[in-house]
Amino acid sequence: MNKEEHLYQLKRIGIIALWVLLLSGLVVSLAFVQHEQKGVRCKEIVITISPENDNFFVDRSMVISILTNEGRETDLLGKPLGQLDVSALELKLERNPFISNAEVYADINGDLKIDVHQRRPVMRVMLNDGTGYYIDNKGFKMPLSELYTAHIIVATGNISENYGINDSLRTNVTHELYKLAEFLEKDEFWKAQVEQVYVNEKSDLILVPKIGDHTIVLGSVAGIEEKMNRLMVFYTEALNKMGWNDYSTINLKYEGQIVCTKKNQLNTYEQQ
Repeated sequence: MNKEEHLYQLKRIGIIALWVLLLSGLVVSLAFVQHEQKGVRCKEIVITISPENDNFFVDRSMVISILTNEGRETDLLGKPLGQLDVSALELKLERNPFISNAEVYADINGDLKIDVHQRRPVMRVMLNDGTGYYIDNKGFKMPLSELYTAHIIVATGNISENYGINDSLRTNVTHELYKLAEFLEKDEFWKAQVEQVYVNEKSDLILVPKIGDHTIVLGSVAGIEEKMNRLMVFYTEALNKMGWNDYSTINLKYEGQIVCTKKNQLNTYEQQ
């Protein structure tokens, strides 16, 4: 081995030794911080609930109530952070039907931080027996709340599917309702215009708009984008000229045309 190769080997050994020392120091520092943190007592409970400006099914008092006995913050305040089982606390929160995800962690300052993400409903289902539930944005049922009522589209009529805890949608009708809600969530105009959907005895979806004294027979959600585009053209070309209250029913079930029931008269609107 010549002198240059020897120097190169020594340089490599020196670099490796330096990295070993740095990593060892980092491990020791982390272990020290972790040891110190375990002895720190909980000074404050910092709770973040998101989305902040959307629904209000979960509030601070509910989070504290889930984590403690009778909602007493003193059950957590003053406790050594090392004695808190954050995984168990997260599990308690995520068992709540209004919470989709929760993270619990502590910092060296003594703050117990709780990040809660609440579930987001996209449709409210009202059954004929007076009970009901929400369908959330992931296609699962969630219960109605005593704290808050979400201002979203309401589904009524011939819906037989009841609520079950952590229940997925089981019937074709509720799957259709969820797909309708998905479409409305993506379209600001129709989301603002449609306030209710009625399911008739044939399982047709009938939309009730906020503006206009008429109902819209959608039928199924198959081809919903084309159907609603057709309706938009009809709104623009016909209703703006004829009047928004002249029709009782606008039927979108038939491909390439709109069948309208004018009050005391049946008309077919063919689009070019």
